Amino acid sequence: MKEIEGEITTPRGFKAAGVHCGIKKNRLDLALIYSEIPAISFGMFTTNRVKAAPVELSIQRIRKRSIQAIVINSGIANACTGKKGLEDADKMTEIVAERLNIEKEKVLVASTGKIGEFLPLSNIEEGIKQAVSELSSKGGEKVAEAILTTDTTIKQVVVETDIPARGKGKVMLAGIAKGSGMISPNLATMLCFITTDVCITPDALEEALKRAVNKSFNQISVDGDMSTNDSVIILANGLARNKKIKTWQKKKKLKIEDENFSHFCKALDYLCISLAKMVARDGEGATKLIEIRVKGGAFPKEVRRIARAVANSPLVKAAIGGASPNWGRIMSALGSAHTCVDTQRVDVYFDKLLVVRGGEAASFEKEKLKEILKRDEVKITIDLHRGSWETVFWGCDLTEKYVKINKRYV
Repeated sequence: MKEIEGEITTPRGFKAAGVHCGIKKNRLDLALIYSEIPAISFGMFTTNRVKAAPVELSIQRIRKRSIQAIVINSGIANACTGKKGLEDADKMTEIVAERLNIEKEKVLVASTGKIGEFLPLSNIEEGIKQAVSELSSKGGEKVAEAILTTDTTIKQVVVETDIPARGKGKVMLAGIAKGSGMISPNLATMLCFITTDVCITPDALEEALKRAVNKSFNQISVDGDMSTNDSVIILANGLARNKKIKTWQKKKKLKIEDENFSHFCKALDYLCISLAKMVARDGEGATKLIEIRVKGGAFPKEVRRIARAVANSPLVKAAIGGASPNWGRIMSALGSAHTCVDTQRVDVYFDKLLVVRGGEAASFEKEKLKEILKRDEVKITIDLHRGSWETVFWGCDLTEKYVKINKRYV
């Protein structure tokens, strides 16, 4: 598996387009992703009880596992819009289906932006017509731009796997994401779309995406706020014509994991983790990516709960933003996670510098710690000395700019 140059349309059989339809003043705001043939699909969505209309519609549609297009708008979330919101989301898919001559049940919809506003359907209809006419295997860059809101940069990754495809080449996966604010674990506030030409069973695709999301998008936080529109959707059209991947294969009366399934999972994990880190690094007002590794836990939930508590702590985030060597904030945050950790056994490292030994201050140079905290990527390791479980979590620092951005987000 290796990362290669490309875009969301790099896997065989995908086209895309990004256009400006007038939701935003001067930026692209409507995107369309299209597979030449119906694709096996799976999606994971926000766990927020308040779900946007496009999320509710896409959850229903994706159950059939056969999708051919995704239409996305940015600038308006179409959330908390009641019956009209659902009708508008459905209408968007209907317009796409008519222009592409496919069934509307094979079209998913996603939205991101301000909550509580209705979509300008007339603008969107014209935008969809334009997007369909501009569909291209080179349209990925514009799609990656059209889904952004407060993001400062596009987020895209393309990987090539070790799975051989018929003819020339190998199986490819491509992903784009948006996300900057309202980022919290359990599917952070973001949109992510993944395309792949792999030939795979629906069950194997579902299992692979669940594993990848739990290692990536469920392991990031910017501000601890959960969104109404979170969606991660993958389409696999099978045009690589590789030997169909299954989760398990029988061998000598035993079930072992399909070797190609393992290769696919490795590639999907890499893609999702890369995108998740991009989202965390691009947090609103952020200047630093924070990586929190908690190891030596007795249980999986224990290490994840502690990592999340530290990542979500405003005091920890502000200290790192200001390069303050106040390691006590980390101890306070991990203690608030309500686990059975023996704090007198806890060690804390910044990079490889030990700052806490057995729950107390270790002997270290504060100036060296300040230098570590000035880097654009700060790594924190917390060793609980209780067991063998560990996890990695990503977040960002908290600066005055975060407040300024959200004060004017109306």
